[in-house]
Amino acid sequence: MSRLKKFKKTQLSDADIPTASFSDVAFLLNIFFILTATLVQPTGFHADIPAGEQGQAQEQKMPTVALSADGKIIYNDSPVSMKQLRAMLREADLPNKLPDSRTVLLTASGNVPYQDYFETMSVISSAGGLVAIMREPRKEAGK
Repeated sequence: MSRLKKFKKTQLSDADIPTASFSDVAFLLNIFFILTATLVQPTGFHADIPAGEQGQAQEQKMPTVALSADGKIIYNDSPVSMKQLRAMLREADLPNKLPDSRTVLLTASGNVPYQDYFETMSVISSAGGLVAIMREPRKEAGK
């Protein structure tokens, strides 16, 4: 007999990667994102949109701000910059007028960037004006 011992060959099982901890980490990340998303307060401002009633002819002309897709701002039929618009609205002394006289009509073409639209609404609101959003009536199909 030989002095060397014979070792039995053992069958190796397939290597398993422990995945239980991955599901725990994924669950904790989901909880973290849900909690942090609910803690973030969205910023914005309150805009009172006037009712769409047909009124009598007004004695004075309502101030109008028009935004075009190429970034131009038109205030009462004359092109202005955002800085000039802010100054003109402050000169109009909107906070000391009656609510009907404080309304500023805002109209925009369909391709105006949201940032420009939002900034213009903010300028009107911060000057004490009430923003009235003008939109074109929807065209029915076939007409």
